[in-house]
Amino acid sequence: MSTPSFDEESYENSSEHGSYYTFEPTGEVPVGGRVFVDMAEHILPTEDGQQRRPKVVFRFLGLSVHGRWLGEPVATAAFYPRWSDHPSGISMLSLGEPGHLVIDLGRLLTDHPTHVQQAVETVVGALAHLFLTDLRVARYRQDKCARRCESASRAHELAGIRKDVTGLRYRRARLAAEEADALLAAVRTKPGS
Repeated sequence: MSTPSFDEESYENSSEHGSYYTFEPTGEVPVGGRVFVDMAEHILPTEDGQQRRPKVVFRFLGLSVHGRWLGEPVATAAFYPRWSDHPSGISMLSLGEPGHLVIDLGRLLTDHPTHVQQAVETVVGALAHLFLTDLRVARYRQDKCARRCESASRAHELAGIRKDVTGLRYRRARLAAEEADALLAAVRTKPGS
């Protein structure tokens, strides 16, 4: 696979697990422009529920192929393990797991001729491979799991508070009902009622 010429400028992308690249057209890969690249994830259904796998999101700025301006399209590249039923793509290994990379150029790029799509796929494939084979994937996954754990902990704590509040409301309502029953009984047994 041909590799595009690009420079990474990680400080330009404010996302925690992303980066920013400027790439210049070469004879082999005639693609130029800039792109914000960010980690994401997608969900795979399994027999036991679901599993999350890494995905890379590309937001192009001033993309051009063969000098043809293509604007600001968005593309994705998702990793699918070998065991998944998803149609295969580019074979790769991500954090020791064999699988394949499936590239989705999005609707703005799929309307262009095949040679334009192939040139952009080369850039997306090279950058996705770079992202999905380094520590960014593990760091991203660790961060996402920690956030999900924190969110579940807060939800559990909130559920406990709600249970306590509901229990208190029930006890107050029960006490008010008993007082109303006692009042009614007292009024009924009062002589002259």
